[in-house]
Amino acid sequence: MNDYLMDVQPRSLSELAQQSNKLTNHLGRSDVPQIQLPIDQVADQTRKLAAGHLRAGSAQPSDARAHYFLANGGIDAAELAETINAANIANTFEPLQPVYDTDVESYLKHEHEQVILGAIEEGRRETLNDFHRNLDRTMHRDWERQKRKILEELGQHQPSSAADRAGDFDLARSRSGFGASTSAYTLSQSTGPGATFGASLGAGGGGASMSQMHGKMVRYEMVVSRLNSSRLEGYNLAVAHAFMDAVRGLAEDPKQKQLHDCWQAIAHIVREQDVRDGEFTTKAIQERQYASAYVDPANWNGVEGVSLRRNIVDGAKAYLEEQFLAHMEQTIAARPVQAQRGGVPTNRSTVGAYLRVQHLTSAGQWRNDLAKELDQQTGTPLWATIYHLLRVGKTSEALDCAADNENRIRATDPSFLAYFKAWADSPERRLPRLLRDRFVAEYNSRFRSIPEGHDPYKLSLYKLIGRIDVAKKFPTLLASSTENWLWLQLSMVREALDDESDAQDSVRDRYTLADLGAKLEKYGEAHFDPKGNRPLHYFQILLLCGQFEKAVAFLFSRSVHQVDAVHFAVGLAYYGLLRVPSAAASSQVDCLSIEQDAATGQPIAYLDFAKLVQRYVRLFAQSSRRDALQYLYLICLNADAPEPVGSEQVQRCHDLIRGLVLDAHPTEFQELLGDLRTNGVKTPGFIERNLPLIRIKDEREFLSTIVKVAATQCELAHRTESAILLYNLAGERDTVVAVLNKELGARLTEPSSSSEWQSGGLTSGASFSAAGNLVTLASAILETYEKQFGYTGRNRDTCRCLLELKKGFGLYSDEHFVQALQTIEALRLLPIDAESRKDIVAITRKAEEFKEVDENVARNLDAIAIMTMQTLYELHKALKESVHRSGTAAMEQYRAQARALMMWAGMLRFRMSSETYSQLTRLDVFIH
Repeated sequence: MNDYLMDVQPRSLSELAQQSNKLTNHLGRSDVPQIQLPIDQVADQTRKLAAGHLRAGSAQPSDARAHYFLANGGIDAAELAETINAANIANTFEPLQPVYDTDVESYLKHEHEQVILGAIEEGRRETLNDFHRNLDRTMHRDWERQKRKILEELGQHQPSSAADRAGDFDLARSRSGFGASTSAYTLSQSTGPGATFGASLGAGGGGASMSQMHGKMVRYEMVVSRLNSSRLEGYNLAVAHAFMDAVRGLAEDPKQKQLHDCWQAIAHIVREQDVRDGEFTTKAIQERQYASAYVDPANWNGVEGVSLRRNIVDGAKAYLEEQFLAHMEQTIAARPVQAQRGGVPTNRSTVGAYLRVQHLTSAGQWRNDLAKELDQQTGTPLWATIYHLLRVGKTSEALDCAADNENRIRATDPSFLAYFKAWADSPERRLPRLLRDRFVAEYNSRFRSIPEGHDPYKLSLYKLIGRIDVAKKFPTLLASSTENWLWLQLSMVREALDDESDAQDSVRDRYTLADLGAKLEKYGEAHFDPKGNRPLHYFQILLLCGQFEKAVAFLFSRSVHQVDAVHFAVGLAYYGLLRVPSAAASSQVDCLSIEQDAATGQPIAYLDFAKLVQRYVRLFAQSSRRDALQYLYLICLNADAPEPVGSEQVQRCHDLIRGLVLDAHPTEFQELLGDLRTNGVKTPGFIERNLPLIRIKDEREFLSTIVKVAATQCELAHRTESAILLYNLAGERDTVVAVLNKELGARLTEPSSSSEWQSGGLTSGASFSAAGNLVTLASAILETYEKQFGYTGRNRDTCRCLLELKKGFGLYSDEHFVQALQTIEALRLLPIDAESRKDIVAITRKAEEFKEVDENVARNLDAIAIMTMQTLYELHKALKESVHRSGTAAMEQYRAQARALMMWAGMLRFRMSSETYSQLTRLDVFIH
C-alpha cells in the first residue's frame, strides 16, 4: 500500500479520498461493509482527534502513524499544524478600523451594525422557517382539496368518517335493495339513485345511515319524476312542499328535522302557500316564475330585481317569525306552570306566557329595566310584549297592544304611538320624511348619549321603527340566537333603486340584501357553526339571505348532504332562483364560480347546475337509466337564461343524454330511444315521450339531434352494432347498409359456421336488437328494407354480395366444399363459372369488373382467392384419392377453374400480396 501511495502523490484531500476508495478494489469479499465518509466528516473527526490529543497532554502512539501516513501523501503535518495554530479568528467580526476605548461613537456604531446584522440573520432564518411551514401546510391543504375533487369526478366520494369509507362502500355494493318498490325500483335488484350512489355520499354511520340515505334518495326521485310529469301535463307542482313531504317521514332525526325546515324556508321565500297534498288550492307558483328578475343581471339591478329582493326579505322574515312562534309554544309547553297562560290562548297571551318563562325570576320579580311599564292585559313588560308581537309577525296586534296601553306610553314617550302607527300602516315599513326626522332627533336626544339602563326592547323598537344606526349592533339580549339576529338584520334591510328619491337614507344607513350577504361571508361558517357539525344551520342562513348559489355549493361540499344539495338546486332552478354560468366562465372542477357584474361591479355567484346533476347521476345511471334521465331533463329548466347560456344549457342536456345512451347496451336502445321493427312499425322510447322537457320540437329534430349524433359517435368508436341500430331508428337506411357493409367486409374471414344461415332469422314485428349475430342482423335489415321500403342501390348489392361471401367462408370452414364452391360461383365475382372462363377475353373482362367492386369486397381479394383455390384443391384431392376415380370430368372442371383463377389473379397481381400469389401458384401446381 505504501508503494501505491508513493507512486501517485495526491495534491489535495479530495484526490486522497478518491485514491483511498480504490484500496479495497482487489478484495473480492462482498460481505465486508464499506464506510463512506465525506471530506467534511473526515475533517470533523480529525478535529475531535486533535482535541483528544491536546486533552491527553502527551503524544499517542497513533500520532507517529498519522504523520507517516500524511507524509506519504505529500503533506507536511508539522508545517500544517504551525499554520493552523498561527491562525487567529478572534478578530473576524471586529471592526476593520480599531475602536479605541474613548471613541464611544465608533463603538456604538459598530454595535449598532452588529445588532442590525444579527436581526437580519435572525429574520432571514425565521422567514425561511415560516416559508417552509406555510408551504407544507398549503401543499397539504391544496392536495386534500384536489384529491377530494378528483375522487368526486371519479364518482368515489368518501364518507365523513375515514374508518367507515371502505366498509360503507363495500356495503353499498353488496346491498340488493333499499326500500319499497316504486316505479323502476324493485326489491330484487339494486336500481334507482340510492342503490349504488348511497355509499359514496353516505354519512359513514353504518347500515342504518346507508339505509336512511337510500330511502331519502328514493323519496327525492319520486318527487323529481312527479315534477317532470306535471311539466308535461301542463300543471304546476308545489315543489318545495313536495320535497318537504318527502323528508317529513325522516323528521324524527333532529338533523332531518332541520332539513325539513330548510325546505319550509324556501316555501316561504317563494311564497308557496295554500298547498294541500302537494297541490295548490289557490294561485300556483309558475315554473321559472322568478327567472326573469333573478337570472338576468340587467333585470336584477332594475325594478324587477328590487321587487324580488323585497319578496325574498319578506319571505325570510315570515319564516323566522313562524319559527319563533313555534319556539314560544314549545317553551311554554315545557314549563306551563311558570308560563300561566290560561284561558283561550291568543298571540298576546302567548307572548306574555313566554316572557314569564324567560324573564320572571323565581321570586316573581321582573328585571329592573323591564319592569317600568307593564301591559295592563297580561301584566308583562310592555315594551317586550310589543317587540315580541312584532317578532312573530303580528304587527296589527302589536299596534293594538300599544293603543291599549296608550296612557302608560304617553307618560314617557308621548309621540311614540303616532310614530308606531305611521310605521305599521306603511306597506314598506318606513316613516314619512317629516316624521322620521323628528323621530331620529328624539332618538338621538334620549338613547344615543346614555344607552345604559334603558329597556333593551324599547331601544330596539326605536331602532326598528326609525331604521337608525343600521351598522350598529342590537342589544345582546335580543340577538342571543342566530335566528333572532338574522330577523333583526333582515328588518333593517331596505331595497331601492339607485336613482329613487330616498334622501332620508344617508349613505351610511344604506343596508341591502347584498350587504347582508357580504357580512355573512365575512363571518363565515365558523362564526355560526364553530364545531362544524351543523352544516344545515349555516346553509339555512345563506338561503334566508338570498345567497342561493353559495348555499347549495356549501352544502354540496359536505358529503353527508350532497344528495340534499342537488335537490335544493332542483327546487331553486324550478322557481328560477339559480344562476348558471356560461361555458366560458364555468370552472373545470368547482361548481361555484364568481363573476363581476359589468354594470355594477358587484360580485355575482353562479352555480353549474348541469355539472351538479351530472355528478349526482353518474353512478346510478348504469343501474337505472330512466331515473338518471329524469334528472338530466331538469337541466333544460335553465333554457330561458340569457344567451348564450340558455342555448348552452340545452346543448349540455342533449350531450349528457347522448352520453347516457352511448353507455347503454344495444338492447336498452328500445326502451330509451324507441325502435323500428322488422315489420316497419316504429315505437317511441322513453326520451321521445318527453321531448318537451328537453326543448325538442318534434320527432324529426329528436332523430337528428339525439339519435343520429349518437349513431355517428358509436360508429367512430367502432361500436358497429349500436351504430346500426341507431341509424336504423333515425331512418338513415343507406347509412345503415353502408355500416353493415363495412363491418361485414372487416369480419368476412372471421371463423363462422353454416349454422348462422340455418336459423330462422327474425320474425315479423321483432326488434333488430334481438339478432344474435351480424349475419342475422344484416339479413333481417335487408329483407325489411326491400319489402317495406323497396330499397335498392349499390350498397344493397354490395351487402348481398358480402353476405354470400360470408356464407361461402362459413361453408368452407365447415368443410362443405361443394356448397362453398357453388356459393362463390353463383356470385359471378370470380371467373370460375363456364361463361366467365370460356376464353381469355372473358377472364380479362372479369378482372376489369373486379376493379369496380366495392372497397369492402375488394379489400378481401387475397382471402377470397385463397379460399376459392383451396376449395378447388380439396375437391380435386378428394376425387383424385377416390378408389373408383369416377369424377374424371369433375376433376377436369376443377383444373379448368383453377387455371382461369390463376389467369385472373395474374391480371390483378399488383393488387394482392406476393405471398398470396405464391400460395395460389403452389395450389394450382398441386391441382394439375
